[in-house]
Amino acid sequence: MSAGHAHEELHHLVDRLSPTQARRLLRLVSADPELAEAAEATSEPVRHRRLSIAGIGASGEGDLSERVEDLLTERFNRSV
Repeated sequence: MSAGHAHEELHHLVDRLSPTQARRLLRLVSADPELAEAAEATSEPVRHRRLSIAGIGASGEGDLSERVEDLLTERFNRSV
């Protein structure tokens, strides 16, 4: 098994851990001097991803929320 493959496999494993399992793994890593040293050396602030949905429905027609009732009425009163 190559180092790259092991690295990728470990990432997939960690992604599947429950929060309880992740805490347990962190305790195990911190108990091993070599792993704890590596974890401390590479630890960065935890960044949480935020899914940006702002502008997903941008139409370029200004604030549609002010005209939502008119737009819905227009849409549903249209003959099929």
